[in-house]
Amino acid sequence: MFNIQRMRILREVAARGGISAAAEALYLSPSAVSQQMAVLEREVGIPLLERVGRGVRVTAAGERLVAHTERVLTVLEEARADLEDISAGIAGPLHTCAFPTAARALLVPALARLRANHPRIRPTMNDLEPEESVPLLKLGELDVIISYGFDRLPERPDPGIERLHLMTEPLDIALSASHPYANSSRAISLAVLSSEQWVVGRDGSPFMDVMIKLGGESGFEPRIDLHSNDYQVILAAVAAGLGVALVPPLARFAEYPGVVFRRPDDITVNRHVVAVIRSGSGRLPAIAAALDELRAVAREIETNVTPPR
Repeated sequence: MFNIQRMRILREVAARGGISAAAEALYLSPSAVSQQMAVLEREVGIPLLERVGRGVRVTAAGERLVAHTERVLTVLEEARADLEDISAGIAGPLHTCAFPTAARALLVPALARLRANHPRIRPTMNDLEPEESVPLLKLGELDVIISYGFDRLPERPDPGIERLHLMTEPLDIALSASHPYANSSRAISLAVLSSEQWVVGRDGSPFMDVMIKLGGESGFEPRIDLHSNDYQVILAAVAAGLGVALVPPLARFAEYPGVVFRRPDDITVNRHVVAVIRSGSGRLPAIAAALDELRAVAREIETNVTPPR
């Protein structure tokens, strides 16, 4: 019998193009991935990987097993859903995770509603960035995660998962209250802020990537010396006059003293907040109930957000 976790790892090796990339995506060491692949090859009885230069690639047999893996994982999730329908109904553990701003504004209210409406569900919660939570979802350690993407940054296909839309957030410019454009009637654009210091996410983060792309579209290279993935830190830096920032509505969880938000006139960029589940798991009663509550909370947030001028 083939080990399903090893089949998951093989799928990542095929999708990522090598052992090192798969190991990084799964938060494993390359040696651990190599060992698991060696064991799987012994179980299967034929080579699944072959050497190419200093790396490896999946053999024809490996590609076939990856295709079977996709079907097997989907069928397993569907079987689990059918059995839960027959047995206890909406009950049992539910492991959830979200990036920090969504955890506070979206996941916590959804879990509160879930507990009130389905007291037999036992949710757990953690806050992690998507690059950390998606591998755990694929390995079965999480059931529902909240992630995000930008319309300026196309999503890379990711095998074995489904992304389900929750809400769309137009990004706004955060300025200190003393900034010349904070209370001005003049139109504001990224271009007129080209000489400003920008406060953005860490190097390699989607927010960093989208800021670089937007600067290029507006004809300038952003000055970036201040980095944080924590919006409380970003808004504190803006309030102190250290720079300006692009901020989504979920980060505007309260009135932040000393910060004014303006909608840019020259460019629109949206952050898309999504729920991510394993393919085929959406029929599981607890997961389906959680998705319903997440959608309901997201609709309330979108309805109640007042756009800045």
